[in-house]
Amino acid sequence: MASPKPTLFTTPPRGGGERPGMSRRTKFVGTLGLLLLLAVIYLMTSLKAGGRMAGPTYIAPGNVGLRIDNYRGQVRSDLMPAGTHWQGIWETVIEVPTSQRTISLTGAENDPVQVNTISNMLHVDVSAQYRIEPEKVAALYGAYQDQFSELKNFERTNLEPAVKGAINYAIGDMDTATALTTVGKQKAEQEALKTLNDEWQPRGIVFANLMIRGIEHDQESKNLLSTTLAKMQDIENAKLTLQQQKFDNATTLQQASAEAKVNRLRSATLTDLYVQDQMLGQVRRLYLPSDQLMGLFQGGNTAGKGNRK
Repeated sequence: MASPKPTLFTTPPRGGGERPGMSRRTKFVGTLGLLLLLAVIYLMTSLKAGGRMAGPTYIAPGNVGLRIDNYRGQVRSDLMPAGTHWQGIWETVIEVPTSQRTISLTGAENDPVQVNTISNMLHVDVSAQYRIEPEKVAALYGAYQDQFSELKNFERTNLEPAVKGAINYAIGDMDTATALTTVGKQKAEQEALKTLNDEWQPRGIVFANLMIRGIEHDQESKNLLSTTLAKMQDIENAKLTLQQQKFDNATTLQQASAEAKVNRLRSATLTDLYVQDQMLGQVRRLYLPSDQLMGLFQGGNTAGKGNRK
């Protein structure tokens, strides 16, 4: 029995099966969409990385991008200005702010400047403003390497100790009374600012302003000052009491002297006749013996008879 001849076309089974053409297109579209999604994720990650991976890199306004060629091991002299740039696969970009920045060393942040003066220790609150010159960025990175790549760390390690040293140098030779005056503060500000710029301006960091916001004694000095003021007040009170006692004694002496003078005047005027007169003026009744009374009566009668004669 002869076998049937094969046919060139077969009828696809009913009830659904996929056509090969549709399956390939779906896979292509899906693969393309996945690649686009991965590309978008990569670009977003690159932007967020901020110069730490190849791809687009954004530099904020007021900053510059320092390019480091990791393949050649050198720092490129051309800086990235503000905006979005393409970063090569062998590059590292460090974003450096060139706008004005502020360093604050205050008691509120538990980091005041401690100054040893001639007499005692002071706590000084200071703020300093500085900026980085763009043309010196590469030289600063070459000198400080990783410290400069993290600007906060660079400030804490290098600039803050420099500010503290300049303030100590400016105020350390002053006495406390001068340092607490406005004139003393202004003089210290000018000297400290000059010291900082003499040291850091050649390196590419310019200090524009330095302000001493407040000066306080340390706690031990405050306690000593409080005790000293209390003792001085006690001494002044004792002086006032002694002075008042002198006044009281002088007043008492004057009163006694005046009374003594009055008594001497009275004693000088007390004659025998005056004393008798004063004593008789106090007599209300006079009692005499009977014989004296009879004599008075007889004398009166005799005087009467004589008058009649």
